[in-house]
Amino acid sequence: MNILKEPSQQTVQRILNEANENITKFQKSRFGLPFKKTMEADQINYVIASFTGAAYTGDGRTPKRWTAETVKNVISMYFPQFLVIDTDLLGQIVPLLVNYFTFLEHDQHYIKNSNALIKAAFVANSDLVAACMDPSDWPDGDIDDIVNGDLGEEFLNQTSPEELEQMKQAYTVLLQEQQQGTLASEDEKMLQILDGVLSHEDDRSDRAQTKSKGHPQMKLVKKPRK
Repeated sequence: MNILKEPSQQTVQRILNEANENITKFQKSRFGLPFKKTMEADQINYVIASFTGAAYTGDGRTPKRWTAETVKNVISMYFPQFLVIDTDLLGQIVPLLVNYFTFLEHDQHYIKNSNALIKAAFVANSDLVAACMDPSDWPDGDIDDIVNGDLGEEFLNQTSPEELEQMKQAYTVLLQEQQQGTLASEDEKMLQILDGVLSHEDDRSDRAQTKSKGHPQMKLVKKPRK
């Protein structure tokens, strides 16, 4: 991301004021109403305002000049470094922005390239998840949300068949290391997460449900050991 040396504070204030107005309308629209059930109003404002500000201060792009590259830069590079993201918010960021981009084009006629922005958001989400997921630092409560809660289903809903196969392979390797007594302590939580998430897949197979391909956006990535 090319950082601007001296972003205009006047422009920052203007685009954030416009964003606040759009967010208010968005939350009342068909695209924003579903998030009332999954996010607090201040979380919605936090994500969208942060995206808007970072797109300008980081890429020099005001909303009407957002590009696919801008979206990828903000989501994959800025968000992991500067946003406070817990496991609940992590699964909401890209769906929220996807609906917001759609709202800006189809309801507000504010932008004209929502399809390109949406595609870029899905591509960047794997980087965001990989950067934010460090299971060795997670409290047990967050892991339980993934293993037993709705977030485990969310991973499966947004994982491609290829990525699911990679997860199964990673699980097999970690399980073998555990059985051989060579599993590193920092990998224990990753094994627990994979075991729980893949159990959701087993349940689906038992019910003979067909899994849609979806977008390849949510990954469980084993980080390199230090």
